Amino acid sequence: MNKTILLVAMIALVASIAISGYAMTGFFSKAFDKTLSPGDVYERNITVRQFYNLTVRFQKEDSSSYLTFDNNETKVVLKDSSDNQIANGTGVINAKMYFFMNKQTIDAIAKVSAFNLGTYDDVIDQTASISFSGTTAYLTVKVKTRAARVQGFVVDELTQEPVESVKIIAVKNSEDPNVVTPQAEAITDGNGFYNMSFNLTTSTALDFYVKDYEVV
Repeated sequence: MNKTILLVAMIALVASIAISGYAMTGFFSKAFDKTLSPGDVYERNITVRQFYNLTVRFQKEDSSSYLTFDNNETKVVLKDSSDNQIANGTGVINAKMYFFMNKQTIDAIAKVSAFNLGTYDDVIDQTASISFSGTTAYLTVKVKTRAARVQGFVVDELTQEPVESVKIIAVKNSEDPNVVTPQAEAITDGNGFYNMSFNLTTSTALDFYVKDYEVV
């Protein structure tokens, strides 16, 4: 589907989401001034900002740059402080999702969750931070890169039985495992299973070593 068509369809969908009403706060905003004389008839239309284009956008937690990924599976859920759902939507283009909401509804948003973010971790009930510019409100979601993982089983060559309590370490390519501090390490469990996690910012070549056993 053409991205423009998808974006229009997505906006139409989120615009149709039923949003609970909130009472007005009672503040006054000046519309215009006019001096009237007896018998004057003056017509003046008033334009108000009832609805805003709430733009949900994504940013890495250690960066001020905004992400630009497309993902039809990404889901965003907005909640108030009592965990009541205010709105939700699915699908982002250029890492943005749009909602049309009035100011009172936007002000009630306290938490944001986001799922299916590709190479980034899901976000669960992050405190919502919203800013306004004209008729657009921005909700910036901070994300972090999903950790890389290496996992598997250690088994004996002859019996194929799992081997428990085997220490496995990972070091950068060509480093001496007896000298450097490992990038990660793991001990196999009773099923011979090991699991290692790596918080990487770029592709990294690693060597994996088993301690006290000959590897074949």
